[in-house]
Amino acid sequence: MCVASSGKGLWTTGIGHGDALHVSDLDPDHPGLESFKIQERFDDAGQSMVDAKTGKILWKRASVKAATSGGDKGEGPARGMAADIDPRHPGAECWSFGAGLNGMSDAKGKLITAVTPKSCNFTILWDGDDLTELLDGTRILKWDWTNEKLDTILDAKQYGCRSNNGTKSTPTISADLLGDWREEVIWPTTDGKELRLFTTTAPTDRRLPTLMHDPEYRMSIAWQNTGYNQPPHPDYFIGAGMKEPTLPAITTVMPKQETAKVVP
Repeated sequence: MCVASSGKGLWTTGIGHGDALHVSDLDPDHPGLESFKIQERFDDAGQSMVDAKTGKILWKRASVKAATSGGDKGEGPARGMAADIDPRHPGAECWSFGAGLNGMSDAKGKLITAVTPKSCNFTILWDGDDLTELLDGTRILKWDWTNEKLDTILDAKQYGCRSNNGTKSTPTISADLLGDWREEVIWPTTDGKELRLFTTTAPTDRRLPTLMHDPEYRMSIAWQNTGYNQPPHPDYFIGAGMKEPTLPAITTVMPKQETAKVVP
């Protein structure tokens, strides 16, 4: 479901519990924002893409084993991902783990490969191109769409780092912390005594406002620290063939200066 800024319910799809979701301009051909999520139980839609404003279901893929009773019984996929990792298909690619929903779809729901990337955890904008890299445990990974496999760019384990939250394997935080438009990632050390920040060294010709200038992205970083961790997204499409985003109209309100009082 979606809650409006007034606090009232805006819409609901009625298709059950989702354990992971992604909201952004995932399909640049479709007006506005979209939400891709997986349904872990209660429903025939293992994956679905909906219009983020209206809740209209744009497409869905049914789980091989639909849920038949209450509780998290694993009938649907447990994790799902939406990110542009293959420049040959417009918009974000979508995939999930579990429930027999193998392969990867394009932003329209069309299956483009029977191979499922072996990472369905976090994303990170790391190297110099417009595509998204994957962040899983202590590794940053790049999808090789020609050979349909993941290549490791960085493994922070060699620097004495670990991930958090057990099998969810999340970082302490991933965010555009230092400017540019690429993201940094922070992991704790294995002894828990330090936090270590990693940043890309890859050059790029792409020029974008810092991601923290984008209201949705900034909110995403806030809820990374307060809720069920999911990777952050801006409210515009980042990927192959992307358009230049509009610079948000952000102003800083300075506090009113109080006049000093002379006390006798």
